[in-house]
Amino acid sequence: MLTRERFGPLGEPKFRLFWTGRTASLFGDALMPVTLVFAILDVGGSGSDIGMVLGVSLAVRVMLLIAGGALADRVSRRLLVLGCDMSLAIVQVTVGMLLITGYGSIWLLLVASILYGVANALLTPALTGLVTQTIAKEKLQQANALIGISTSTAYIVGPAIAGLLIAASSPALTYLLDAATFVVSAVTLTKLRIAPVARSDKGNFFRDIVTGWREVTSRPWYWIGMCCHAVWNLGLCAFLVLGPVIVNETMGGAASWGLVAASTATGSLLGGFVVLRWKPARPLIVGHLALLLTALQLASLIGPSPIVLIMASALASAVGVRILNQLWTTAMQQLIPEEIISRVSSYDWLISMTVAPLGLALASPLAERVGTAATLQIAIGLVTISVVTALLVPGIRAVRQGSDGRMLVGAPRAQGPEDPAAALVVGSSSRSPSP
Repeated sequence: MLTRERFGPLGEPKFRLFWTGRTASLFGDALMPVTLVFAILDVGGSGSDIGMVLGVSLAVRVMLLIAGGALADRVSRRLLVLGCDMSLAIVQVTVGMLLITGYGSIWLLLVASILYGVANALLTPALTGLVTQTIAKEKLQQANALIGISTSTAYIVGPAIAGLLIAASSPALTYLLDAATFVVSAVTLTKLRIAPVARSDKGNFFRDIVTGWREVTSRPWYWIGMCCHAVWNLGLCAFLVLGPVIVNETMGGAASWGLVAASTATGSLLGGFVVLRWKPARPLIVGHLALLLTALQLASLIGPSPIVLIMASALASAVGVRILNQLWTTAMQQLIPEEIISRVSSYDWLISMTVAPLGLALASPLAERVGTAATLQIAIGLVTISVVTALLVPGIRAVRQGSDGRMLVGAPRAQGPEDPAAALVVGSSSRSPSP
Protein backbone atom coordinates (compact mmCIF):
# COMPACT_ATOMS: atom_id res chain seq x y z
CA MET A 1 0.00 0.00 0.00
CA LEU A 2 2.83 2.38 0.91
CA THR A 3 4.69 1.54 -2.31
CA ARG A 4 1.56 2.19 -4.34
CA GLU A 5 1.15 5.59 -2.67
CA ARG A 6 4.80 6.64 -3.12
CA PHE A 7 4.99 5.53 -6.75
CA GLY A 8 1.43 6.69 -7.43
CA PRO A 9 2.28 8.81 -10.51
CA LEU A 10 3.33 5.66 -12.36
CA GLY A 11 -0.24 4.43 -11.94
CA GLU A 12 -1.37 7.28 -14.19
CA PRO A 13 -1.23 6.11 -17.86
CA LYS A 14 -0.23 9.53 -19.24
CA PHE A 15 2.61 10.08 -16.82
CA ARG A 16 3.75 6.46 -17.10
CA LEU A 17 4.16 6.89 -20.86
CA PHE A 18 5.96 10.19 -20.44
CA TRP A 19 8.25 8.84 -17.71
CA THR A 20 9.12 5.74 -19.74
CA GLY A 21 10.15 7.86 -22.70
CA ARG A 22 12.09 10.33 -20.56
CA THR A 23 13.94 7.53 -18.76
CA ALA A 24 15.06 6.07 -22.08
CA SER A 25 16.10 9.49 -23.38
CA LEU A 26 17.96 10.36 -20.18
CA PHE A 27 19.94 7.12 -20.46
CA GLY A 28 20.92 8.12 -23.98
CA ASP A 29 21.91 11.60 -22.81
CA ALA A 30 24.12 10.06 -20.11
CA LEU A 31 26.05 8.10 -22.75
CA MET A 32 27.11 11.19 -24.67
CA PRO A 33 29.63 13.06 -22.46
CA VAL A 34 32.05 10.11 -22.55
CA THR A 35 31.14 9.15 -26.12
CA LEU A 36 31.69 12.59 -27.62
CA VAL A 37 35.10 13.02 -26.01
CA PHE A 38 36.37 9.68 -27.29
CA ALA A 39 34.77 10.18 -30.71
CA ILE A 40 36.74 13.42 -31.09
CA LEU A 41 39.95 11.69 -30.06
CA ASP A 42 39.14 8.72 -32.32
CA VAL A 43 39.03 10.95 -35.42
CA GLY A 44 42.35 12.58 -34.54
CA GLY A 45 41.13 15.49 -32.45
CA SER A 46 42.92 17.08 -29.51
CA GLY A 47 42.02 18.54 -26.15
CA SER A 48 41.48 21.91 -27.82
CA ASP A 49 39.02 20.30 -30.23
CA ILE A 50 37.10 18.80 -27.30
CA GLY A 51 36.83 22.22 -25.66
CA MET A 52 35.77 23.85 -28.92
CA VAL A 53 33.02 21.33 -29.67
CA LEU A 54 31.65 21.36 -26.12
CA GLY A 55 31.86 25.15 -25.88
CA VAL A 56 30.08 25.81 -29.18
CA SER A 57 27.29 23.36 -28.33
CA LEU A 58 26.76 24.99 -24.93
CA ALA A 59 26.80 28.48 -26.44
CA VAL A 60 24.13 27.51 -28.98
CA ARG A 61 21.98 26.06 -26.23
CA VAL A 62 22.28 29.16 -24.09
CA MET A 63 21.49 31.53 -26.97
CA LEU A 64 18.33 29.65 -27.98
CA LEU A 65 16.87 28.80 -24.56
CA ILE A 66 14.60 31.84 -24.35
CA ALA A 67 13.32 31.28 -27.88
CA GLY A 68 12.74 27.64 -26.95
CA GLY A 69 10.63 28.65 -23.98
CA ALA A 70 8.50 30.99 -26.08
CA LEU A 71 8.02 28.34 -28.77
CA ALA A 72 7.05 25.70 -26.20
CA ASP A 73 4.26 27.97 -24.91
CA ARG A 74 2.96 28.62 -28.45
CA VAL A 75 2.78 25.12 -29.92
CA SER A 76 1.99 21.62 -28.71
CA ARG A 77 4.78 20.69 -26.28
CA ARG A 78 4.23 17.02 -27.04
CA LEU A 79 4.74 17.53 -30.77
CA LEU A 80 7.74 19.79 -30.15
CA VAL A 81 9.48 17.16 -28.03
CA LEU A 82 8.48 14.44 -30.49
CA GLY A 83 9.99 16.40 -33.37
CA CYS A 84 13.23 16.97 -31.44
CA ASP A 85 13.46 13.28 -30.54
CA MET A 86 13.06 12.14 -34.13
CA SER A 87 15.49 14.77 -35.42
CA LEU A 88 18.14 13.76 -32.90
CA ALA A 89 17.62 10.08 -33.68
CA ILE A 90 18.41 10.86 -37.33
CA VAL A 91 21.45 12.93 -36.35
CA GLN A 92 22.88 10.23 -34.10
CA VAL A 93 22.29 7.45 -36.63
CA THR A 94 24.02 9.54 -39.29
CA VAL A 95 27.03 10.19 -37.07
CA GLY A 96 27.25 6.54 -36.02
CA MET A 97 27.15 5.25 -39.59
CA LEU A 98 29.71 7.80 -40.83
CA LEU A 99 32.04 6.86 -37.98
CA ILE A 100 31.65 3.16 -38.83
CA THR A 101 32.43 3.76 -42.51
CA GLY A 102 35.46 5.90 -41.74
CA TYR A 103 34.01 9.26 -42.71
CA GLY A 104 34.08 10.77 -39.25
CA SER A 105 35.68 14.16 -38.69
CA ILE A 106 35.85 16.99 -36.20
CA TRP A 107 33.49 19.01 -38.39
CA LEU A 108 30.93 16.19 -38.40
CA LEU A 109 30.99 15.99 -34.61
CA LEU A 110 30.84 19.77 -34.31
CA VAL A 111 27.76 20.03 -36.53
CA ALA A 112 26.09 17.14 -34.68
CA SER A 113 26.83 18.80 -31.34
CA ILE A 114 25.38 22.09 -32.55
CA LEU A 115 22.18 20.32 -33.62
CA TYR A 116 22.13 18.58 -30.23
CA GLY A 117 22.41 21.98 -28.55
CA VAL A 118 19.57 23.42 -30.64
CA ALA A 119 17.31 20.49 -29.76
CA ASN A 120 18.16 20.74 -26.07
CA ALA A 121 17.30 24.45 -26.07
CA LEU A 122 13.85 23.54 -27.39
CA LEU A 123 13.40 20.42 -25.24
CA THR A 124 14.37 21.78 -21.82
CA PRO A 125 11.57 24.35 -21.30
CA ALA A 126 9.05 22.21 -23.19
CA LEU A 127 9.61 19.24 -20.88
CA THR A 128 9.09 21.38 -17.77
CA GLY A 129 5.65 22.33 -19.01
CA LEU A 130 4.81 18.90 -20.41
CA VAL A 131 5.09 17.28 -16.98
CA THR A 132 2.17 19.39 -15.74
CA GLN A 133 0.01 18.12 -18.60
CA THR A 134 0.49 14.47 -17.68
CA ILE A 135 -0.21 14.40 -13.94
CA ALA A 136 -2.49 15.99 -11.34
CA LYS A 137 -1.05 18.91 -9.37
CA GLU A 138 -1.08 17.04 -6.08
CA LYS A 139 1.22 14.37 -7.55
CA LEU A 140 3.70 16.75 -9.19
CA GLN A 141 6.32 16.45 -6.44
CA GLN A 142 6.34 12.66 -6.70
CA ALA A 143 6.38 12.88 -10.49
CA ASN A 144 9.38 15.23 -10.44
CA ALA A 145 11.09 12.97 -7.90
CA LEU A 146 10.68 9.96 -10.19
CA ILE A 147 12.18 11.90 -13.10
CA GLY A 148 15.02 12.97 -10.81
CA ILE A 149 15.65 9.36 -9.82
CA SER A 150 15.75 8.38 -13.49
CA THR A 151 18.21 11.20 -14.16
CA SER A 152 20.54 10.21 -11.32
CA THR A 153 20.40 6.53 -12.22
CA ALA A 154 21.11 7.27 -15.87
CA TYR A 155 24.17 9.33 -15.01
CA ILE A 156 25.49 6.60 -12.73
CA VAL A 157 25.00 3.77 -15.23
CA GLY A 158 25.29 5.57 -18.58
CA PRO A 159 28.94 6.71 -18.50
CA ALA A 160 30.07 3.25 -17.37
CA ILE A 161 28.17 1.54 -20.19
CA ALA A 162 29.49 4.07 -22.70
CA GLY A 163 33.04 3.35 -21.56
CA LEU A 164 32.55 -0.41 -21.90
CA LEU A 165 31.00 -0.12 -25.37
CA ILE A 166 33.76 2.19 -26.59
CA ALA A 167 36.44 -0.12 -25.19
CA ALA A 168 34.82 -3.18 -26.80
CA SER A 169 34.00 -1.56 -30.13
CA SER A 170 34.03 2.18 -30.94
CA PRO A 171 32.12 5.40 -30.19
CA ALA A 172 29.97 4.69 -33.27
CA LEU A 173 28.07 1.92 -31.47
CA THR A 174 27.22 4.29 -28.61
CA TYR A 175 25.87 6.88 -31.05
CA LEU A 176 23.56 4.24 -32.51
CA LEU A 177 22.41 3.24 -29.02
CA ASP A 178 21.66 6.89 -28.21
CA ALA A 179 19.60 7.10 -31.41
CA ALA A 180 17.59 4.07 -30.28
CA THR A 181 16.73 5.78 -26.99
CA PHE A 182 15.34 8.76 -28.91
CA VAL A 183 13.18 6.41 -30.93
CA VAL A 184 11.81 4.85 -27.73
CA SER A 185 10.98 8.32 -26.39
CA ALA A 186 9.31 9.28 -29.67
CA VAL A 187 7.17 6.14 -29.70
CA THR A 188 5.88 6.84 -26.19
CA LEU A 189 5.00 10.40 -27.19
CA THR A 190 3.02 9.21 -30.21
CA LYS A 191 0.84 7.23 -27.80
CA LEU A 192 0.47 10.11 -25.33
CA ARG A 193 -2.83 11.97 -25.58
CA ILE A 194 -3.07 15.25 -23.66
CA ALA A 195 -5.35 18.26 -23.87
CA PRO A 196 -3.88 21.42 -25.44
CA VAL A 197 -3.01 24.33 -23.13
CA ALA A 198 -5.38 27.28 -23.50
CA ARG A 199 -3.62 30.59 -24.14
CA SER A 200 -5.15 33.83 -22.89
CA ASP A 201 -2.88 35.99 -25.06
CA LYS A 202 -2.25 35.73 -28.80
CA GLY A 203 0.83 37.91 -29.16
CA ASN A 204 3.56 37.42 -31.72
CA PHE A 205 6.69 35.39 -31.02
CA PHE A 206 8.89 38.27 -29.86
CA ARG A 207 6.10 39.68 -27.72
CA ASP A 208 5.86 36.25 -26.08
CA ILE A 209 9.53 36.48 -25.12
CA VAL A 210 8.96 39.91 -23.56
CA THR A 211 5.86 38.63 -21.79
CA GLY A 212 7.88 35.76 -20.35
CA TRP A 213 10.40 38.18 -18.86
CA ARG A 214 7.59 40.32 -17.48
CA GLU A 215 6.04 37.25 -15.84
CA VAL A 216 9.40 36.43 -14.21
CA THR A 217 9.98 39.94 -12.86
CA SER A 218 6.40 40.21 -11.57
CA ARG A 219 7.14 37.36 -9.13
CA PRO A 220 9.88 38.44 -6.72
CA TRP A 221 9.85 35.02 -5.01
CA TYR A 222 10.86 33.47 -8.32
CA TRP A 223 13.41 35.89 -9.72
CA ILE A 224 15.13 36.53 -6.38
CA GLY A 225 15.27 32.80 -5.73
CA MET A 226 16.64 32.29 -9.24
CA CYS A 227 19.40 34.84 -8.61
CA CYS A 228 20.22 33.23 -5.27
CA HIS A 229 20.65 29.90 -7.05
CA ALA A 230 23.03 31.58 -9.50
CA VAL A 231 25.16 32.83 -6.59
CA TRP A 232 25.11 29.32 -5.12
CA ASN A 233 26.31 27.98 -8.48
CA LEU A 234 29.31 30.29 -8.31
CA GLY A 235 30.19 28.84 -4.93
CA LEU A 236 29.86 25.24 -6.07
CA CYS A 237 32.17 25.90 -9.03
CA ALA A 238 35.09 26.25 -6.62
CA PHE A 239 34.61 22.61 -5.58
CA LEU A 240 34.31 21.39 -9.18
CA VAL A 241 37.52 23.15 -10.25
CA LEU A 242 39.73 22.93 -7.14
CA GLY A 243 38.48 19.56 -5.86
CA PRO A 244 40.18 17.43 -8.53
CA VAL A 245 43.43 19.36 -8.13
CA ILE A 246 43.50 18.97 -4.35
CA VAL A 247 42.55 15.29 -4.44
CA ASN A 248 45.04 14.58 -7.21
CA GLU A 249 47.91 16.22 -5.30
CA THR A 250 47.19 14.81 -1.84
CA MET A 251 44.99 11.70 -2.05
CA GLY A 252 45.99 9.40 -4.86
CA GLY A 253 44.77 11.08 -8.02
CA ALA A 254 41.99 10.15 -10.41
CA ALA A 255 40.84 7.04 -8.58
CA SER A 256 40.11 9.03 -5.42
CA TRP A 257 38.31 11.75 -7.37
CA GLY A 258 36.27 9.02 -9.03
CA LEU A 259 35.07 7.97 -5.58
CA VAL A 260 34.01 11.56 -4.86
CA ALA A 261 32.13 11.71 -8.17
CA ALA A 262 30.43 8.40 -7.39
CA SER A 263 29.41 9.73 -3.97
CA THR A 264 27.88 12.79 -5.63
CA ALA A 265 25.88 10.64 -8.04
CA THR A 266 24.71 8.41 -5.20
CA GLY A 267 23.66 11.42 -3.13
CA SER A 268 21.63 12.79 -6.01
CA LEU A 269 19.84 9.45 -6.29
CA LEU A 270 19.15 9.32 -2.55
CA GLY A 271 17.82 12.88 -2.64
CA GLY A 272 15.30 11.80 -5.25
CA PHE A 273 14.01 9.06 -2.95
CA VAL A 274 13.78 11.55 -0.07
CA VAL A 275 11.54 13.86 -2.08
CA LEU A 276 9.53 10.89 -3.33
CA ARG A 277 8.59 10.02 0.25
CA TRP A 278 8.53 13.40 2.04
CA LYS A 279 6.15 16.33 1.55
CA PRO A 280 7.48 19.12 3.79
CA ALA A 281 4.92 21.68 4.95
CA ARG A 282 7.35 24.54 4.12
CA PRO A 283 8.89 23.17 0.91
CA LEU A 284 10.95 26.16 -0.19
CA ILE A 285 12.33 26.77 3.30
CA VAL A 286 13.35 23.13 3.57
CA GLY A 287 14.78 23.11 0.06
CA HIS A 288 16.97 26.16 0.56
CA LEU A 289 18.19 25.01 3.97
CA ALA A 290 19.23 21.77 2.25
CA LEU A 291 21.54 23.82 0.01
CA LEU A 292 23.62 24.75 3.06
CA LEU A 293 25.05 21.22 2.95
CA THR A 294 27.18 22.45 0.05
CA ALA A 295 29.14 24.55 2.55
CA LEU A 296 30.27 21.29 4.21
CA GLN A 297 31.39 20.00 0.84
CA LEU A 298 33.54 23.07 0.24
CA ALA A 299 34.88 23.10 3.81
CA SER A 300 36.05 19.49 3.45
CA LEU A 301 38.67 20.65 0.92
CA ILE A 302 40.24 23.10 3.36
CA GLY A 303 43.03 21.25 5.10
CA PRO A 304 42.04 19.02 3.31
CA SER A 305 39.91 16.44 5.13
CA PRO A 306 40.41 12.68 4.65
CA ILE A 307 38.93 11.35 1.41
CA VAL A 308 36.14 9.59 3.33
CA LEU A 309 34.92 12.91 4.75
CA ILE A 310 35.10 14.58 1.34
CA MET A 311 33.03 11.71 -0.09
CA ALA A 312 30.49 11.96 2.74
CA SER A 313 30.12 15.73 2.36
CA ALA A 314 29.77 15.42 -1.42
CA LEU A 315 27.02 12.85 -0.92
CA ALA A 316 25.20 15.04 1.60
CA SER A 317 25.48 18.09 -0.63
CA ALA A 318 24.06 16.18 -3.60
CA VAL A 319 21.11 15.07 -1.47
CA GLY A 320 20.44 18.71 -0.61
CA VAL A 321 20.71 19.90 -4.20
CA ARG A 322 18.30 17.24 -5.42
CA ILE A 323 15.79 18.14 -2.68
CA LEU A 324 15.88 21.83 -3.59
CA ASN A 325 15.70 21.17 -7.34
CA GLN A 326 12.63 18.96 -7.07
CA LEU A 327 10.77 21.16 -4.58
CA TRP A 328 11.60 24.34 -6.53
CA THR A 329 10.43 22.83 -9.82
CA THR A 330 7.23 21.57 -8.23
CA ALA A 331 6.48 24.97 -6.70
CA MET A 332 7.02 26.67 -10.04
CA GLN A 333 4.79 24.17 -11.84
CA GLN A 334 2.00 24.57 -9.31
CA LEU A 335 2.14 28.31 -8.67
CA ILE A 336 2.75 29.68 -12.16
CA PRO A 337 0.01 29.45 -14.82
CA GLU A 338 0.50 26.49 -17.14
CA GLU A 339 0.39 28.60 -20.30
CA ILE A 340 3.60 30.49 -19.38
CA ILE A 341 5.58 27.78 -17.56
CA SER A 342 7.99 27.08 -20.42
CA ARG A 343 8.86 30.75 -20.93
CA VAL A 344 9.37 31.37 -17.22
CA SER A 345 11.49 28.24 -16.70
CA SER A 346 13.69 29.09 -19.69
CA TYR A 347 14.98 32.19 -17.88
CA ASP A 348 15.83 30.03 -14.86
CA TRP A 349 17.84 27.65 -17.05
CA LEU A 350 19.49 30.55 -18.87
CA ILE A 351 20.86 32.13 -15.70
CA SER A 352 22.12 28.79 -14.37
CA MET A 353 23.86 27.92 -17.63
CA THR A 354 25.40 31.37 -18.00
CA VAL A 355 26.73 31.74 -14.46
CA ALA A 356 28.21 28.24 -14.14
CA PRO A 357 30.83 28.65 -16.93
CA LEU A 358 31.79 32.01 -15.43
CA GLY A 359 32.38 30.40 -12.04
CA LEU A 360 34.37 27.56 -13.58
CA ALA A 361 36.57 30.07 -15.41
CA LEU A 362 37.21 32.27 -12.35
CA ALA A 363 37.87 29.65 -9.65
CA SER A 364 41.43 28.73 -10.61
CA PRO A 365 42.73 32.28 -11.28
CA LEU A 366 41.23 33.43 -7.98
CA ALA A 367 42.92 30.55 -6.14
CA GLU A 368 46.26 31.51 -7.70
CA ARG A 369 45.81 35.10 -6.59
CA VAL A 370 44.45 34.75 -3.03
CA GLY A 371 45.15 31.10 -2.25
CA THR A 372 43.11 27.90 -2.38
CA ALA A 373 41.87 28.08 1.22
CA ALA A 374 40.73 31.70 0.82
CA THR A 375 38.95 30.86 -2.44
CA LEU A 376 37.09 28.01 -0.76
CA GLN A 377 36.15 30.30 2.13
CA ILE A 378 34.78 32.86 -0.36
CA ALA A 379 32.79 30.04 -1.98
CA ILE A 380 31.36 29.03 1.40
CA GLY A 381 30.36 32.66 1.92
CA LEU A 382 28.59 32.73 -1.46
CA VAL A 383 26.65 29.57 -0.63
CA THR A 384 25.65 30.91 2.79
CA ILE A 385 24.66 34.34 1.45
CA SER A 386 22.55 32.78 -1.31
CA VAL A 387 20.60 30.61 1.14
CA VAL A 388 20.09 33.34 3.74
CA THR A 389 18.94 35.81 1.09
CA ALA A 390 16.44 33.31 -0.31
CA LEU A 391 15.03 32.64 3.16
CA LEU A 392 14.50 36.37 3.71
CA VAL A 393 12.12 36.56 0.73
CA PRO A 394 8.53 36.67 2.11
CA GLY A 395 7.07 34.77 -0.84
CA ILE A 396 9.51 31.88 -0.42
CA ARG A 397 8.67 31.61 3.28
CA ALA A 398 4.94 31.86 2.53
CA VAL A 399 4.68 28.81 0.27
CA ARG A 400 3.03 25.91 2.09
CA GLN A 401 2.32 22.34 1.06
CA GLY A 402 -0.72 20.45 2.25
CA SER A 403 -0.80 16.75 3.02
CA ASP A 404 -2.39 16.23 -0.41
CA GLY A 405 0.74 17.57 -2.12
CA ARG A 406 -0.73 20.87 -3.30
CA MET A 407 1.33 24.01 -2.80
CA LEU A 408 -0.22 27.39 -2.08
CA VAL A 409 0.42 30.64 -0.27
CA GLY A 410 -0.13 30.65 3.49
CA ALA A 411 -1.91 27.99 5.52
CA PRO A 412 -3.82 25.38 3.47
CA ARG A 413 -7.30 26.75 2.85
CA ALA A 414 -9.94 26.64 0.17
CA GLN A 415 -7.98 28.61 -2.41
CA GLY A 416 -5.51 26.35 -4.23
CA PRO A 417 -2.67 27.19 -6.58
CA GLU A 418 -4.75 26.24 -9.59
CA ASP A 419 -6.56 29.55 -9.07
CA PRO A 420 -4.56 32.15 -11.09
CA ALA A 421 -5.00 34.59 -8.21
CA ALA A 422 -2.86 32.34 -6.03
CA ALA A 423 0.11 32.78 -8.35
CA LEU A 424 -0.39 36.53 -8.27
CA VAL A 425 -0.31 36.51 -4.48
CA VAL A 426 3.00 34.68 -4.50
CA GLY A 427 4.44 37.13 -7.00
CA SER A 428 3.31 40.19 -5.12
CA SER A 429 4.74 39.11 -1.77
CA SER A 430 7.84 37.86 -2.54
CA ARG A 431 17.24 26.96 -10.43
CA SER A 432 20.65 25.28 -10.13
CA PRO A 433 22.37 22.50 -12.02
CA SER A 434 22.32 19.11 -10.57
CA PRO A 435 25.62 17.82 -9.46
